[in-house]
Amino acid sequence: MRRFRLFFIMTLALLLSVATVEPLCAEETAANDSVPGWYQTTVELNLRTRPSRKARRMAVAAEGTRLQLVDHCSEVDGWAKVVYNGDTAYCASRYLKYCGAEKLQRASKKNRQGIVGWLWNVGWKIFWTCVVLYVLKWVMFYGMFLFSRVAYKLYWLLCIPFYFMNWLQRYASKPWRWVFKRNTRTDYQNRKLRERMELFKIPLYIVLTPLRFVNAFYYNIVVHCTFETMNYIFEVIMPCYDREGADDTMKWVVWLPWRVIKYPLWHGTLTFVESIIWTAVDTVVPALTLFHGTDACASSSITQSRGRVGNDSKWTGVWNVGGGNYAGNGIYFAPERSTALHYACGSLVVCRVTLGRVIDLGLAPKRIYDQCGHPNATGATKWGLEHDYVTGEWWRSDEGWWEYCMYDWQNRYNFSWRIRPLYVLSLDGDVLQRIPGGMHHWLFRRMVIEDLITWFRHLSRRYNKKR
Repeated sequence: MRRFRLFFIMTLALLLSVATVEPLCAEETAANDSVPGWYQTTVELNLRTRPSRKARRMAVAAEGTRLQLVDHCSEVDGWAKVVYNGDTAYCASRYLKYCGAEKLQRASKKNRQGIVGWLWNVGWKIFWTCVVLYVLKWVMFYGMFLFSRVAYKLYWLLCIPFYFMNWLQRYASKPWRWVFKRNTRTDYQNRKLRERMELFKIPLYIVLTPLRFVNAFYYNIVVHCTFETMNYIFEVIMPCYDREGADDTMKWVVWLPWRVIKYPLWHGTLTFVESIIWTAVDTVVPALTLFHGTDACASSSITQSRGRVGNDSKWTGVWNVGGGNYAGNGIYFAPERSTALHYACGSLVVCRVTLGRVIDLGLAPKRIYDQCGHPNATGATKWGLEHDYVTGEWWRSDEGWWEYCMYDWQNRYNFSWRIRPLYVLSLDGDVLQRIPGGMHHWLFRRMVIEDLITWFRHLSRRYNKKR
């Protein structure tokens, strides 16, 4: 019985020893057979410069740190050579747990490939990037086209109250407009009425200042910046300039960063800056949102920026006096969309127009008024410019509408800051007409600056003359 108990105790002790030693043996076997390989520290482990506890400690690897075991030290048992953060170090192998050799083998293969493998991987990434960008190009193009249609429909609804406020600003600034739409008085009476009306405009100007600011902010910043940004995005996705990748996929990809910097970032920033400036100017100097009817080609030529997408025609970006001119030679604008549609041949240019000093032709001298209604009423233009009137306002009785003629003698105002397009509307389906390269910056132009300087000099001469 005593022998049986002794045999049972010895057997149990042997089993326990096997159970505790087996994982270590398996771990050591894995450690011995799987070199090189990935190992994980089981404790906070010291990493040293040599396989000795007396060697300098390089670093301390936290528990669970993954290390690459390169080899076991043959000269010192129980030590392993590992790679940690790119440096070779030594540590006690009994505190390492085997993880696997697959990732190390892949890394080793990648290291063996060297620069060739790196170039291969970069080449594949560039190829798939080009494919994705090319597909995205067409997706974004049709998406932007759909968005432009939806955006204009939403704008048409949102614009109703602002259209009314623009109408209110126009009529409230001169409420006697309907009384004097026909010229039935003597020249002396008309001259006295013009002088009195100039005085009546002063209190109306002060009262309408908040309304002018609201209209200026909405049309200059909200409307113009939104629609002009769409032109810039279209230029990034579907460039019009051959040099920037219009018909070449490789150029399209290569010049993509340049187009992003050039159009949305650079020109978009300039558009926003000049819109803020014009908002301040329109608050002080009255301006109205008016319509100009023309054809699609002319509207694009009028508003497009010369040289931005390779178009260097001398007629690009300028307003040119057309035919007819029943109220004088100049650029014609309509306060009502229906009026502009009468002159339109497929396109409408919606503009902010600083009309300047306006002569109501119903209060002009009778001989000047009688010239209106006939082609090429040059007498109205000459008289208006001689008396410092920039614009003539005329009631066309045969059609029953108002028109504005910004007097222009030999394209005097074709670069003018007074006319600033907001957007162009294509009448074929009521969609926004794309302007290649975006519109002109009507503030940042040499001719505009010269025009402003000339205008200030003219005001100064008038002031000194009165003194």
